[in-house]
Amino acid sequence: MKSRSFALQLLTLAGTPVRVHWSLVALLGIATVGAGVLGGWREALRQGFWWGLLFGLVLLHEIGHLVVARLLRVPVSSILLWPLGGFTAVQLPAGRFGAEFAIALAGPAVNLLIAMGLSAMGIGGGSLRSPGDRWGFWSTLWLFNLLLGVFNLLPVFPLDGGRIMRSLLAMGFGEGRGTRLALRVGQAGAMGIGGLAVWQFMHRDPGGLVTMTVAMWLFGQTLQEARLLRRHEHLQRIPVAPYPQPILIAINDRVALPAARRLLAHSGQPLLPVESAGQWTEGLFLDPGGIRRRTLRIVDGESSIAAAWSCLARSEEPGLLVIRSGRPIGWLAREQVEALLQDSP
Repeated sequence: MKSRSFALQLLTLAGTPVRVHWSLVALLGIATVGAGVLGGWREALRQGFWWGLLFGLVLLHEIGHLVVARLLRVPVSSILLWPLGGFTAVQLPAGRFGAEFAIALAGPAVNLLIAMGLSAMGIGGGSLRSPGDRWGFWSTLWLFNLLLGVFNLLPVFPLDGGRIMRSLLAMGFGEGRGTRLALRVGQAGAMGIGGLAVWQFMHRDPGGLVTMTVAMWLFGQTLQEARLLRRHEHLQRIPVAPYPQPILIAINDRVALPAARRLLAHSGQPLLPVESAGQWTEGLFLDPGGIRRRTLRIVDGESSIAAAWSCLARSEEPGLLVIRSGRPIGWLAREQVEALLQDSP
């Protein structure tokens, strides 16, 4: 979801930025102002409070994902709140299906645990019959958490239930086949939600418009996931080896900086890899201000373009150092990988 440029940063949690999409700000503003026009300022405050409560619970849901990801040492780049809920950008390494299962389950678990706790206190559906009494807030809190927990467990991508199902199927059938099976179930689930919307329309329920919107969005997301899977499988068949710019000169960390600068200036290479304790973790780059040292990301020369893109997608690095038999052999620029992505089906 490429929405950073359309989002406002709300706060930072454990180094992870929490952003709010402009469309959510606009939606809440319209809902609050509309309530004020129709029912006065008290109604506007009431609507603003309930919307704030709902998306506060959505944020708690996303924090559940964040906490478990951190416990499993999986990087999280950001949390985004938008009109259809929240999105935690987890940089999950390939093949960690158990981590995917635990992280996906954590969000709904937060909401369902809150709902269960309220039920244990005697707060639940029965008290919803009298929302004006002193239990009105707590019963609504129970309902919001129950709906968020149950809805997100539906086995439809990109909901948590879809990711849980995909992780389980991938552990049993492999990533490709497991993902395809999960997507088929997800498409059937999205069509089922669409059928519910049709039933609502037949009974003149205005909520059918929201249900149909959700169904169409979910179905579109499953189609996008299927396209990404096809592209990933295509890129897995393309080897890295033919594409890097050759690296013929490399140094160790004992070489003086002036000598390294001269080597880099006359080599014609985009960088000069630096060996330290047997590892190629840093490189020297030339820029208008002089020579610059930066950490390198590495990809094996025997791997695929899919593996290279997986490394680049989790960072903003300009490229990857290609290694074969423990030695640097080339530099694979981000632009080269992105061009191959554009050409993939």
